[in-house]
This record gives sequence, structure tokens and C-alpha cells, in this order.
Amino acid sequence: MIATRYPLDAQRSFHLAGVATGDFVSPSILALHGWLDNAASFQPLFALWNDEKAVAVDFAGHGLSDHRAAGAWYYFTEYVADIVQLLETQDWHSIHLLGHSMGGFVAQVVAALCPERISRLTLIEAFGLWISPSGQFVEHLKKALIDRRNLVAKRPPVYSDKERLVRLRAEKSNLNTDLARLIVERNLVSVEQGYTWTVDPRVRLASPFRFTAEQAVDMLKHIECPVDLILGDQGTPDIVRGLKIWEAYLPQLQVHRLQGGHHVHMEQPQQVAQIVSGITEKS
Repeated sequence: MIATRYPLDAQRSFHLAGVATGDFVSPSILALHGWLDNAASFQPLFALWNDEKAVAVDFAGHGLSDHRAAGAWYYFTEYVADIVQLLETQDWHSIHLLGHSMGGFVAQVVAALCPERISRLTLIEAFGLWISPSGQFVEHLKKALIDRRNLVAKRPPVYSDKERLVRLRAEKSNLNTDLARLIVERNLVSVEQGYTWTVDPRVRLASPFRFTAEQAVDMLKHIECPVDLILGDQGTPDIVRGLKIWEAYLPQLQVHRLQGGHHVHMEQPQQVAQIVSGITEKS
């Protein structure tokens, strides 16, 4: 894979890092990773593609991408704004958005906002939006603000044993250590006493607000392109529940179920590649 870096402003002061399957100006596929993952989570998939022009970017504050300025936060809508700005800054059109988990939720909103730029949408373990349970607005907001204040007193941790971090991530994500290592190593940087995270600590904070079911429906109704959803049979139950609630609002949806967990694209890259490549127009 080839390392990439894209400026999001005219001053070239803020960049999203990423990886690409080759050297080209405009991709046909733009891949968006999950929360606390990074572009390396698409490496098993990209390794199978010789002809696809694909780019995976690290979201802001993840992997090798820049961190937001002091006083800024990592709200879901800001990730959406970054990807819209990336498409506009690079003047990319006819993009097949491929999103896993949080990246899939972002991809849906981007497709709703910029239908003229998005040709297809493939979601991996993501559908609809994470919505707030009725009557929990104040409780959720209060906790988010407390967590924000508490973050100020925390210092970035330093770890002496990288392999322990790999094993912990493998256990948490139900991945083998080789796959977990891809994600962990891109999220780590060497320091004098060992390793620390490249991930901005603010990324870990919960958003102070969540969407409503009505907003999820409105978003889905604004998606015009064909949509494929890939689910792992050991994946996230909430995604399946959301599918049952909202699939009627997206009549062009095609659902694919594969063996695997939440990171099914890493566990079954060949099958996912066949699904994606089979519905992607060759350029």
C-alpha cells in the first residue's frame, strides 16, 4: 500500500493521512474505518485488489491523521464534515464509499448530503444511526460534560510491552493477533519509555448528544445511490435490530451475511472484496 496525506484547508494546515492501493489522482473507492481503528483495518482487503483505485483515510485524531486544535472536539458530525470537505477539496466524484462501523455511519450521512458525488455505498456492520433512548437526554449530556472535565487531569499512558496491547485488542475485538496488530501499530508511536497512543484522547469521549429515530429516517430517505450492507453472523446485535426498524426506508438496500464478527472485513477479506468489486464500476 502507498501512504497518502490530504489537506483539508487552503492553508494546508490540517491533514488526513491514509493509504492507497496505488498512485492515482482520484479513487473509485473511499474507505472509512471504525471508531478507534484506522486505515490499516482495510489492509487485508486492499491486498487483494490489483485494479481497484482505493483509498482509506484515518479519521481526524486517529492513526497518523492530525489532531484537532485545542478547544475542539470529536463530534460525529465533525467526522462527516471532514469527509465532505475532503471530497470537495480533492474534487472527487463517482465515489464508492466503503464504511465500517463508525465509518459506515459517517458514510451514510455523507451519501445523504452529497448524492451528486457518491455512486455507491457499502456498509460493514453499520446501518441507520446510533440513536438516544427516549428520556435520557439530560443524563447523557451530564455524563459527557463530566467526562470532558475529567479528561483535563489525565496524562497520556506509556506502555513498555506493545505485544500486550496487541493481545488485549485481539481479545476485545475478537480478532487474531495478526489482524489486531495492524490496527494497534498504526495507532502507536515510540517514546522514551516505550509506546503511547497516536490517538487523540478526546476521541474516546462520548458525544454529548445523539440523534433521534426520526433523524435516522430522514437521513436514509436522502440516500439515492445503491447500498449494500455486510453483516457478520457474530457481529453487533444492535445493527441487526436497526436493520429491522429502518430497512423499509431504503428500498435499494441489499444485505449480505458472512461468517465473522464486527471486523468481518478483516476476517473475510476475500468475500468482502468480491462483494465490493462485483458492484463497483471499473474505471
